[in-house]
Amino acid sequence: MAHLESMRYRKQPGGNAGHDEATVISGMSSVAAGTPTTLDSDDAYGADGAAGLNSDLGYSYEKKDLDFSTSSTLAPFAAGDRQHQRFCISRNQWITLGFIVLAAAYVRLWRLSNPAQVVFDEVHFGKFAGKYLNGTYFFDVHPPLAKMMFAAAGRLAGYDGVFDFKSIGLDYIAANVPYIGMRLMPALLGLSMVPITYVTLAALGHAADACALGALLVCFENALLTQSRLILLDASLIFFTGLTVMFWALFFTESHRPFGNRWWGYLMLTGVNLGNALSCKWVGLFLIATVGVWTVKDLWEKLGDLSISPGQYVRHFVARAVALIVVPVVVYLFWFQVHFSVLHKSGDGNAFMSPEFQNTLDGVNLGHTPRDVYFGSRVRIRHDATNAGYLHSHLSNYETGSKQQQVTLYGFRDDNNYWVLTRTEADEEAHQNSTNPHELQQIKDGDTVRLLHWRTHRRLHSHNERPPVTTNDYQNEVSGYGWEGFNGDSNDHWRVQILEGDSSIPDSKKKLMAIHSKFRLIHVNQRCALFSNRKKLPKWGHEQVEVSCMKSAKFPKTLWRVESNINENIPAKAPLAEYRRPSLIEKVLEATAVMWRVNNGLTKSHPYESRPHTWPWMRRGMAFWGSDNRSIYLLGTPIIWWLSFVAVIIFAGVQVVMFFRDRRGFHDRLLGARERYMESVGFSSVGWVLHWVPFFLMGRQLFLHHYLPALWLAILALVGSLDLFTRRLSRKVRQVIMFALLLATVRMYFQYSHIAYGSPWTRQGCERSKWLKSWDYDCFRFPELGATTPVAPGLKPNVPEVPMPTAGAPDIGGEPVAIVRNKNGEAQHVPPPAQNFDPLEHENKLNEPAPEIHQDHLNSNSAKLDLEMKKKATTVEPGSSDTAVATNEEHE
Repeated sequence: MAHLESMRYRKQPGGNAGHDEATVISGMSSVAAGTPTTLDSDDAYGADGAAGLNSDLGYSYEKKDLDFSTSSTLAPFAAGDRQHQRFCISRNQWITLGFIVLAAAYVRLWRLSNPAQVVFDEVHFGKFAGKYLNGTYFFDVHPPLAKMMFAAAGRLAGYDGVFDFKSIGLDYIAANVPYIGMRLMPALLGLSMVPITYVTLAALGHAADACALGALLVCFENALLTQSRLILLDASLIFFTGLTVMFWALFFTESHRPFGNRWWGYLMLTGVNLGNALSCKWVGLFLIATVGVWTVKDLWEKLGDLSISPGQYVRHFVARAVALIVVPVVVYLFWFQVHFSVLHKSGDGNAFMSPEFQNTLDGVNLGHTPRDVYFGSRVRIRHDATNAGYLHSHLSNYETGSKQQQVTLYGFRDDNNYWVLTRTEADEEAHQNSTNPHELQQIKDGDTVRLLHWRTHRRLHSHNERPPVTTNDYQNEVSGYGWEGFNGDSNDHWRVQILEGDSSIPDSKKKLMAIHSKFRLIHVNQRCALFSNRKKLPKWGHEQVEVSCMKSAKFPKTLWRVESNINENIPAKAPLAEYRRPSLIEKVLEATAVMWRVNNGLTKSHPYESRPHTWPWMRRGMAFWGSDNRSIYLLGTPIIWWLSFVAVIIFAGVQVVMFFRDRRGFHDRLLGARERYMESVGFSSVGWVLHWVPFFLMGRQLFLHHYLPALWLAILALVGSLDLFTRRLSRKVRQVIMFALLLATVRMYFQYSHIAYGSPWTRQGCERSKWLKSWDYDCFRFPELGATTPVAPGLKPNVPEVPMPTAGAPDIGGEPVAIVRNKNGEAQHVPPPAQNFDPLEHENKLNEPAPEIHQDHLNSNSAKLDLEMKKKATTVEPGSSDTAVATNEEHE
């Protein structure tokens, strides 16, 4: 072989690189263009094939051999028949991979039945599977595919959808739940990541021993193991992420045969799995960004390739646009269509959705109503932004502020939701003096109205008093004021401002129409808009939703719609209005908007939440489950997490150094592996960055499991770096390095397998495993070595039954932990118990309807309230003067 005298060379003005170096550069260029790797030849180690490496690895193990010019790894199709060779994996490699998969099957499926209790977020995703089987609509912050996969697994396993997965620790066996079948699905997906990793590394051009090492690292990685054995979404997300990267790598092995069947197949499968990943969790957007960045890079390189005609370049561009943009969108819409088709019955998710959306569900009949709204009409007005209910009043007073009659939002339909739209006193007098006082007059944009509560005869009123719950200076109390026969005052005046209408009915933005017009009610004196944000009143307000009048309010939460319209004078053949049924795209957009809003609102603290900067070095994990002397705690294999992070950092450092050296005229070849390093490790590192950095922009709750897709990409970067940087070493040294890493990984797998499988452990072994003090899994629950006395259920050995926190207890991960004294008097921290994460806890509390009240319970107060109102009329009601001037102008 030719020998390169130096690892770098200095480019001389007007000079040319030597023959060997030029050949290397030529070979590297073919790699950058996507030249496939052939893995179907004989062993590089000789005829015996003992090491499982083939001759196409592109290196030998003698230090003097630096010539890659004839290597099939770096330039496999340099000449002759090699142009027709395709990427494939040899028979020996398939056999090796088969043994690895068998080992992985044992690792991933062993004791899948343990524990036979609900664990962590199985509380939610098991329950959602039941709702799919029952067809009952629910809402979740994640797209539907992974949840539907659990429902399908449950159906095949015999789950009937009755068990509610209500809390961590519920017994599956006692309830006869086929939970093993449901856990088998994510376990098989996690198992599939082992061969996916192998094929991906092979397609990226790495040696067979490196491919085997990568597959084994994924096999024995404890965090991936733990997450894939439970009814959780991340196994599906990581599986489709792996498939996407694998097909993307295989796509580049067909770069020399563009637009062929395999080229199209790999490209389209990349797009399909991009859509599948996005349909599991929105973290799939980061995967789309990763493939998108590499697509831009690839197209940019093709733009400078003079062998590609403009017509061919356009075909390349259109092919990628269709496969990587259109196809994922179609797949995303398809799974939502299945989701909506299965969940066709009305359920507890209705409250999150608009009336139009609810109208598509079985069991919801919102009916129709006369379209045109006239003065004198009795209407039911719905708050549009929150779907929290109807503008409502009843015979109960506020206990703060003006102590006038309460005005609220109420989720049930009853007569207390009806208001009569009337003119102001001056307008009514002018209308009565008109030539046709009995003519119906439709309310228009800009008209001033008064709203008279139909049952209690109070008018919708606002003044310069603070609301009972929201006490900001820019918000005013809204109340019911007056009594039967009282003419009211100017603080009852509201101006109708129509902001949105139905595009199919142009007049709906000029004239008030039921259902079609979305409008604001602007208080004439105070210049504030009728507003609600789902904050609930105390029990004296029947826990109904507060309504206030906000100055400078934003539009969404000040929009209202007339849902029911009653007027005896409306002609029988008058046009009717009803909620239309939205299209699939409109339903998906609405569901996506609600998911986005709820996700952004997940700011409540959790005892095991963590921030992104702590993930690469695994500062702490999170408790999934605990019982007696066993527990499940999400913690990765330290050596894999730390070395994979180092590999990415080294890649970034190398790129920075080489950039500046290139500017100085040095052109380092990294032993001839520079382009391969960029194409393989570079892709994985860019993917890692795009799967990690965006989390820094999120203010919501985050957990260690959010890092797992980035971890898998970092493992690819680690193995790729190790493969390329040890190719110059002797065969023996290279194998020693790889075997040492594998041995350390397997040892740590066994050490931390107790908290992955939930198997018995000893306290001494648990304490020894805590390399970092912040790893807060509970060692107190495990018996001491040699202890024979069983631990009573729910108690920890040598620990007080109710640990008493010590003042100034350190904060680990967001919440103070309890400190107890062991039998030697030493201070010990007791970690918080496992808690599931409920992303809808706050939203469900807001959406929970107020207790239904009956008018009979309130009628007894009517006479008393009328008397109080009449007494108040003898005094100056706050802000009741017609000359009241608003302090703030309304900002739109």
